[in-house]
Amino acid sequence: MNLKIFGTALLLQLLFTLQTPTVADSGQPEESQLKAVFVLNFAKLTEWPADNLADGSTFTIAILGKVPSVAFFNLLKGQTVRGAKVSVRRIEEVGEAKGSHLLYISESERYRLTGILRELNQQDILTVSDISGFCEAGGMIGLMPVQNRLGFEVNLASVRKTRLTVGSQLLKLARTIFGN
Repeated sequence: MNLKIFGTALLLQLLFTLQTPTVADSGQPEESQLKAVFVLNFAKLTEWPADNLADGSTFTIAILGKVPSVAFFNLLKGQTVRGAKVSVRRIEEVGEAKGSHLLYISESERYRLTGILRELNQQDILTVSDISGFCEAGGMIGLMPVQNRLGFEVNLASVRKTRLTVGSQLLKLARTIFGN
C-alpha cells in the first residue's frame, strides 16, 4: 500500500474515531511508543539521590516542546518508577522543569538546545532527547536510529555533573558512551 495513502487513511481513522492507535490496534508499535518505552526504562535504570525520590512520591517527566505523540504521552503517564507513580506534563520553558526527574527535550527545541542545556547545568534532572547530536551538545541520553532500529548514546560527563547515577545495565546497552 502506498505510504501516502496509508497515512491519509490513518489520519482519517483518527479523526473519525477520536482514538489513538495502540500497539494492539496496529500490530506494531509506533516509533514514538518505542521512544516512550526507552524513556521509561532510562528512568528505571537511573538512580536519583534519596532526597529527590522519596517513597510514595510522584516521578515527574516533563516534555519540553512538541509532544512526540499522544501515544508517547499516554504510555508514560501512570507507570511506576522506583515505587513512584509517573506524572507527565508538557512545558514551554526550561525553567518549568524544576522539580522534574526527567526532561524529554523534543525535536522542536533543536535551535534552543544550547541554552536549554546551559540552564539545566548540574541540576538533578535526567535529560533525554532524539535531537541529532544531543549528547555531543551536553545532553545525557540521546535516542538515535541504528540500522532501522532505535538505539541510544550516553554522555557520562554530563551525568557526573549531577547527583544522578546511570546504571551499568543501561551503559552496557548504549551504542556510544561519551566522557567515559
